[in-house]
Amino acid sequence: MLTGCTPPSATGSRASSDEVNKLGPAAFTQHRFTSADGTSLSYFRQGQGPALVWVHGTLSTWDDWRDVASRLSPRFTNFVLERRGRGASADGTAYALEREVEDVLALMQEAGPGASLFGHSLGAILALEAATRRPPARLVLYEPPFPVSQRIARESVDLVRTTWKREGPDAALVAAQHHIFRMLKPEQLEAFRQTPQWAKQLGMMETFLREVSAVADLPLGVDRFSAVDTKTLVLLGSQSPHVLLVEPAHALAKTLPQVSLRVLPGQGHVAHVTAPALLASEVETFLTAR
Repeated sequence: MLTGCTPPSATGSRASSDEVNKLGPAAFTQHRFTSADGTSLSYFRQGQGPALVWVHGTLSTWDDWRDVASRLSPRFTNFVLERRGRGASADGTAYALEREVEDVLALMQEAGPGASLFGHSLGAILALEAATRRPPARLVLYEPPFPVSQRIARESVDLVRTTWKREGPDAALVAAQHHIFRMLKPEQLEAFRQTPQWAKQLGMMETFLREVSAVADLPLGVDRFSAVDTKTLVLLGSQSPHVLLVEPAHALAKTLPQVSLRVLPGQGHVAHVTAPALLASEVETFLTAR
């Protein structure tokens, strides 16, 4: 969900396109599928081997995962979802997390039996909800912001929405950083505002607000997932904020029957940007372990 928290220092940490292309097939191919409500959606495919479905967060697009997914393409066939309301993926008439869970399930059906599932942030919430209905071969959850001790404040969401309507997307995204994410120091935020990633996120405020509103309405706790018996890896950055991201990671580690928790040293919520090789290695090690 919280890809808006990209630290400014991360912008130079991606591998070059030449480096990534050496790791697997050079190109993703775009495909389409239809969700349960009839919405036509897009996904991007690359690689060879067992299927691995990727679900990105909010303030994010499928392309943010191109680097990490490419690193796994020699051993897995990547199915990278382009979530509804973005790019070539259409949108439904009324938004609900349930529709997005159905999208994940439809892509899992497209990927076929034996597919594993990866979700980041809001995408990890969707992935775990989908796993309760269609267990994947293995499941990776990178910092899903489930509310554990407290929810995202409705007042904070309303403030960001009001700011968006009155002052525009830049002011709204700043307000979201201050009142929802609370991850960046003032100097980091100002540097982040000068990056292409910030400019990209300015166009996502409408989808962000509906998604963060849905997360704010989730019930407290994760006990409802205690029956998910899929082998699961929960990933957590050592620098991530306690209430928003650390608490749910540890709660899931105590709740899911077959779970391991891995802390990514020196990382926060966007290791796919700051440390793609590390993240890819952790995912591959888990998925290939006996």
